[in-house]
Amino acid sequence: MNSSELEKAACTYLGFYGEPTREMRAMIGEGLEEARACAHFCAEGKVFSQPLPFLTREPYSSFLAGCGAYALVAMTLGAEIDRRIRTLFVRDPARAVVLDACASALIEAEGDAWEERFGEARTYRFCPGYGGSDVQDVKEIFAALRPEKLGMQLLGSGLMVPQKSMAGVIGIGAKRLKRCGDCMLRAKCTFLKEGTRCFRSENN
Repeated sequence: MNSSELEKAACTYLGFYGEPTREMRAMIGEGLEEARACAHFCAEGKVFSQPLPFLTREPYSSFLAGCGAYALVAMTLGAEIDRRIRTLFVRDPARAVVLDACASALIEAEGDAWEERFGEARTYRFCPGYGGSDVQDVKEIFAALRPEKLGMQLLGSGLMVPQKSMAGVIGIGAKRLKRCGDCMLRAKCTFLKEGTRCFRSENN
C-alpha cells in the first residue's frame, strides 16, 4: 500500500470520508512517519489442509467454502507503538488519535503485503469476531501458532496485546471480497448510515 492509500485508510479509521484538508493531510503524514518509526512488524502463519474443529462451525465454514487449504495467521506492530500512543494521549490527545489511526492502517497494509506469500488465490483475513463468530476463537489461533514468541499476549477478554495486533484465518485457493455483513460493528457503523463503506480501497 503506497502513502496515498495509507493516508486514505488512516482517514477511514478516523471516521472521515472525503477530501482531507491540508492540515489533516499534514497531521496524517506526520502520524504515518511516526508509526513507521515506532512499528516493528512481525508475523507468524501456518498452512493447514484439514480444518481445525472451530473452523467447521459457521461462519467459518461458509467463509472457507471452495478453499483447498487455509492459513492461520497472527501479526503485530510490537509494543513500542502502543507505548508511544499512550504517552501522547497524556501530552497531545489529538496527535495520539491520529497516530492510533495511522498505526491501524499500517498493520493492515503490512499484514496484507506479508500474506502475499500464500498466493494470489486467497481470501482476505477473517478474524474472530467477524460475521457473528466468537471473539474467543482467537484462543484456538494462539494455541496453534504460539504467537507469544512474537511478543503477543492474549487477555481473558479475547483482546490481544500489543493493541496493534491481529489474528485470523485466510482461505487459500479461492477469492473472497470483504462484506459489511461480516463486520461485528455493522449495527453501529456510521459509514453504512451514510451509504458508504470503510474498505473502499479494496472493493471500490
